[in-house]
Amino acid sequence: MLWVMLLAFFKVLMMKVMKTSPLAVAENPSAQIPEDIFNKHYRRPVERPFYKDERSTTTVLLGGLSYTHDRLMAAALRNLNIKAFALPPTSLSSFELGREYGNNGYCNPTYFTVGNLLAYLKELEDSGLSKEEIIEKYAFITAGCNAPCRFGLIEIEYRMALKDAGYQGFRVLVFKKEDGLSQSVRGLGIEINPTFFLALVNAINMADILISRSNEIRPHEINKGETDRVKEKATVKLCELLENRKKLWIKEKWWKFFKYGEIEKTAFNIYTFYHQLTNQENTLALREIGRWFDTIEVDYLRQKAIVKLTGELWAGTTEGEGNYNMHRFLEEEGAEILVEPVATYILFMLHKHLLRQQDKKEVIIKRGIDKWWHYYKLPGNFIDYKKKVWILNLGVKLYKREYNRLLHAMNGRHGLVSQEKLQKLAHQYYHTHIEGGEGFMEVAKNIYYHVNHKCHMVLSLKPFGCMPSTQSDGVQTAVIERHPEMIFIPVETSGEGRTNAHNRVLMALSEAKTKLKSEFHEALEKANHDLTDLQQYIRKNPELRKAYYDLPKQHGVVSKAANLIYHVDKRMLQSA
Repeated sequence: MLWVMLLAFFKVLMMKVMKTSPLAVAENPSAQIPEDIFNKHYRRPVERPFYKDERSTTTVLLGGLSYTHDRLMAAALRNLNIKAFALPPTSLSSFELGREYGNNGYCNPTYFTVGNLLAYLKELEDSGLSKEEIIEKYAFITAGCNAPCRFGLIEIEYRMALKDAGYQGFRVLVFKKEDGLSQSVRGLGIEINPTFFLALVNAINMADILISRSNEIRPHEINKGETDRVKEKATVKLCELLENRKKLWIKEKWWKFFKYGEIEKTAFNIYTFYHQLTNQENTLALREIGRWFDTIEVDYLRQKAIVKLTGELWAGTTEGEGNYNMHRFLEEEGAEILVEPVATYILFMLHKHLLRQQDKKEVIIKRGIDKWWHYYKLPGNFIDYKKKVWILNLGVKLYKREYNRLLHAMNGRHGLVSQEKLQKLAHQYYHTHIEGGEGFMEVAKNIYYHVNHKCHMVLSLKPFGCMPSTQSDGVQTAVIERHPEMIFIPVETSGEGRTNAHNRVLMALSEAKTKLKSEFHEALEKANHDLTDLQQYIRKNPELRKAYYDLPKQHGVVSKAANLIYHVDKRMLQSA
């Protein structure tokens, strides 16, 4: 009887305890939770818009590619009456600041770019501005996307870090890379329209070509530092051109015909594109800059291993601590680098839209056809599909035409690789319809540059834990099995690990240099003149020491030094 009473008492006691325990709440969620909590849904915080009338008092900051890209894009935005300023290059202290205020799940580019923005705002505060004034007078613009990786969340992460650093309410303006030529940015202080995109595209293309030409010449320059001096002079000139270029307008006598409804906007957009395709301002400026570069004296007999950089866009493009200063490190270790132009990624985005249209072809054509008598809609749907494909194809052709026009004006050597060719090379290894990052391009570029003897080695740079690049790295194993002569090395970047990354790159670079030396010695063995005679001939013919000289490429030979031996030897035989 006593045991029964004790058990009953214990049961009552446990029931009273369990009423307030976490387990009781789990079994009966409403027991300790206020009734109105289920009506309080999450709401995105209200963000202050950026209005047109604030352009004169607000400075828009931008930073996310190389410093050259950012400076030229800022100049292009200033021409659109937007006070734009390029943030200084990122540094290791930027990374540490990004780590301090950022989420633990950031990828490397976000740590650096978020930290770089915070570092600049703190400098403004140290100069005497209050946080309230900074929030009032500054904003930040960046590209966003719907990527299946951490980059798709970068807009939110910027705002969270700014809030935690004490800049709550600081405006982060985002335009989507995939939303086309007409989209909205909160407040319309920045109008995302054809004029905006063409301004940025011109700036990006010019920066791509300027960087490519500099990287091609710098490792071979005789007077150290000359290439960088010319590059800086060219950057200043192009910034002035983009900022001060004449604004477009339609004459008053013609404007009366276009002032009704959407006709006004359509007419101006057509005129904008026409001016883009026919004006000579950009090409004339680059032609003059090309002459500056062509005066640089070079020695192409210097043996330089050619290293192609691929991987995630920011990690491969940025110049500084964000990728362990990999560009200059490679050059100091005896390499010439090929940095992928941002223009390639723009073409990739256009072609991705084309692939999506092809995937949706059946859906588009059969849209709204539920019954047999709806088949009258087929012709209209088919025309709609063809129109979208035609516009995208036209966009690809016009973009390549504009890029090539600027490239040739500056005597550039490295054009854009055909996306169709890259898709064909990669498809058997990496399905071209897989989304994320650069998709199939990392695999395709590794094959293209090795098979066509355009590099000795491919270095893939990516943030730590980058999902799309990690996928392609796994596929590269099968690629290398099929092409054992390839030298391919993937490197993950973060704020730490510089020594380990540099050591891994050096080991791969030593293999590339072995290839380089083999090419050089083979060229000398096949030549009809020895090295001393070749050097004397080069000294007597100064055009061979100028950057503008278009050096012919021997089939199967990568290095400039070996190609120069074949070329000079042939010239000497012809002149004998």
